[in-house]
Amino acid sequence: MKKLIFSICFMCVFISYGQTEFAITESGLSPKYISAEMNAFTASQLYTKTMGWIAENSKKYKLSVDQTNENVSVHLSYVKGNAVILDKQYYNVDYKVKIHFGDGKYSFEPAEIRLKLNSKYDMGWKDFDLTDGASYFKKGKPLRKYRSYIENLTKALNEVQLDLFTHLKSTEN
Repeated sequence: MKKLIFSICFMCVFISYGQTEFAITESGLSPKYISAEMNAFTASQLYTKTMGWIAENSKKYKLSVDQTNENVSVHLSYVKGNAVILDKQYYNVDYKVKIHFGDGKYSFEPAEIRLKLNSKYDMGWKDFDLTDGASYFKKGKPLRKYRSYIENLTKALNEVQLDLFTHLKSTEN
């Protein structure tokens, strides 16, 4: 119960800071990145706390650090199994994210999304175009066939971003 109340409080803080969730629109992924103010921290502290969060959550989200530039950025990737379904076929999704740090703020930027059919046959990873989502829309509205597909595609991004934000905000005081 405490965790639920805690999560709701931080969600309110998250919303009040003007942050949005990632979504697929006709022009692709929107917003291109989410930045958050963490005035109590320097870039070095944000980097250290983020690395600690990654270590704590590496199994939960299957996180792996691809590259780091100490106190400046972290490039990480994670795979979500059966993240989306389209035409009764399940797809695993591989997310690549860049987290940049500055004094009093950080930004969370999806760099790449790849999909792979969950099958006994290895069909390989296919890139998802982050800059064009027009084929999933008609007259400004998502086609019914793709509605849950595009919503679930960003669901894991939003979950990880919110978890990181909540962790950093909870250690701010």
